[in-house]
Amino acid sequence: MKPMRYCSTLGMVFCLITLSGCFLKSQPAQYYTLNPMQRPEARPDFKPRFTVSVGPVILPDSLKRPQIAIRTNDNQVGFSEFHKWAGPLKDDAKRILAENLGILLTEEGATVSTDELLIEPDYRVVVNINRFDGVPGETAWLNAVWTLKDQKSQKVVAVTQSLLTEIVFGPGYPDLVNAQSRTLAALSQEIAAEIKKLRKSP
Repeated sequence: MKPMRYCSTLGMVFCLITLSGCFLKSQPAQYYTLNPMQRPEARPDFKPRFTVSVGPVILPDSLKRPQIAIRTNDNQVGFSEFHKWAGPLKDDAKRILAENLGILLTEEGATVSTDELLIEPDYRVVVNINRFDGVPGETAWLNAVWTLKDQKSQKVVAVTQSLLTEIVFGPGYPDLVNAQSRTLAALSQEIAAEIKKLRKSP
């Protein structure tokens, strides 16, 4: 009787492991994209005066993956298999920065696009993102070093490090991604302010 009871117990354990594995595998992954800034309702008459190219956006190896990075402590991050970027993060961030700068520099007459489309711009923005993570329900962080280059003079006119944080207003991954979008909006505002200052200088 004991061998039969032992086999029965093993069978139950195997079934439980199999069922739990099937449950985990059946959980669908959620995919996310970053959001641009909200456009003003009344857009002024647009008069193109100069062009701005955004890119490349450079990421550390730890962020070159589809999983969204979650900060677990000061020296550790985790990655969820069920919450992922819909496409390469560097491309999504570049697209959002270009859209944001286009919104912020409309009155200055800037035509803003990514580096794949604008081959010979007046200004080029290169962004090196060192940190882009957060904690749902707490904080989102963006640490980036960006350069602004005057293509006509072939001179780098600004090299700036931006350390940005945003409160995450909710416990879920959508709330975290919204906060991360706001950090990119804040970065866009810093870059736009530098371009405006440069345009005003003699």
